[in-house]
Amino acid sequence: MSGIIIRILLFSVALTIIAAQPLYAEINGKESTVVQALSTTTPTEQKKENTPSETPEQVRKREMIEKYGVEIANAILVKKVLKEMTKNQVLLARGAPTRKEIIPPDAELWHYTFGEVAFENGKVTYIDFSSETETLPTSHSNEGVRQQAAIYNNSGNNPSSLATTPSVKVGDSYIYESTDSDHPTSSVMTKRTVISNGDRIVFSTINLNSKTAKTRNLYFNNEWNLLNTRNADNGGFDYSPPLKYYDFPLSPGKTWQQTTTETDIKTGKTRIHTITGTVSQWENVTVPAGTFYAIRVNLGTDVFNPSTGERINGTDTSWYVPDVHRSVKSMTTGKDGKQQLIQLIQYELK
Repeated sequence: MSGIIIRILLFSVALTIIAAQPLYAEINGKESTVVQALSTTTPTEQKKENTPSETPEQVRKREMIEKYGVEIANAILVKKVLKEMTKNQVLLARGAPTRKEIIPPDAELWHYTFGEVAFENGKVTYIDFSSETETLPTSHSNEGVRQQAAIYNNSGNNPSSLATTPSVKVGDSYIYESTDSDHPTSSVMTKRTVISNGDRIVFSTINLNSKTAKTRNLYFNNEWNLLNTRNADNGGFDYSPPLKYYDFPLSPGKTWQQTTTETDIKTGKTRIHTITGTVSQWENVTVPAGTFYAIRVNLGTDVFNPSTGERINGTDTSWYVPDVHRSVKSMTTGKDGKQQLIQLIQYELK
C-alpha cells in the first residue's frame, strides 16, 4: 500500500513538472526578448544619452583643432597671428586686410588698421600689431623682406621682377595731390576715375578744390600712354602716336624713345614731343596713401613748337606700383625749371 502511495505521489510530481514547462518557457522567452531588446542599445546612443550637446562655439573649436591643430586653432579663436600661419589662417584670425602690398618675387605685406603682417612663400614671417605682445627680431622686419626681395629682383634674372600691363577696371578711382614749386604752401586735389575700359581707357578727372570745376576726360591705351584729352568745352588735344609714358613690361634697365605729334583739335596747331624713358630699380616709396614697393621710371621730355621755335626740356620721374595699377608719385620739371610734385592720397580698386 505504501508503495502504491509513493508511486502515485511521484507520478503527481512528474505531471506538475510537465505542466509547468510551457509556463517557464513562456516566461523565459519574455525574459530573453527583454534582454535582447536592452542589448540592442548601441554604445553611440548610450554616449549621446550620457554626453550633453555641444554649443556652436565648441563645435567650431573642435573642427578647427581637427583641421589646424591645437596651437593654430586657439590663436585663430582669440584673433592672434602666429609665425608660419598661412594666408587663409590669417584671414580667419584677423579678417581681410585694408590693403595688400605685393613684394616681388614671393612676398606680401598685409596692412591692417592697427598693424601689418608680412608673408614669404605664403607663410607669416613678420607680425606687428599694437595689441600683440609677441615680436620678432629686427632682422625679420618687413623692411628686411622688402630689401631681400629687391636684391633678388634687381639681379635681372627673375621674371617676377617685371611690371606687366595693368588690369584696369571701370570704377577704379584715385585722388592725387599736386604741389607746384611756385606755390609750395598750396595744393590741388584731383580725383581721377576710370569710366570706360574697352579699346581704350577713359579717365574722368575733376578738381576737388573748386566747386564750379567741370570734368575733363583723358584717353589712354592699355599701357597708360596718352591718346587724347577732352575738356568740357569740347576743346582738347590728340596725340599720334600715343605719348609713351610706359613701355610694358617694365624691368630695371629697360629704355625706349618715341616722338609724338600733339594737335590742338580747335586750332590745328601742333607741337612735337620726344620722350626718352629709362626704367630704374625697385624701391620703397612713401606717399600719403601709404608705403609701396614701386619701380621707378625716369623720363626725359623735349617739347618743340614749330610755329614759334620754342623748345622746352624737362624731366618726369614716377614710381609705378603694379598692385595699384598706376604711379603713386611723380616729380616733374618743366619750363624755367618749374617743379611739380604729385602724390597719391587714396585709391579704390574694383
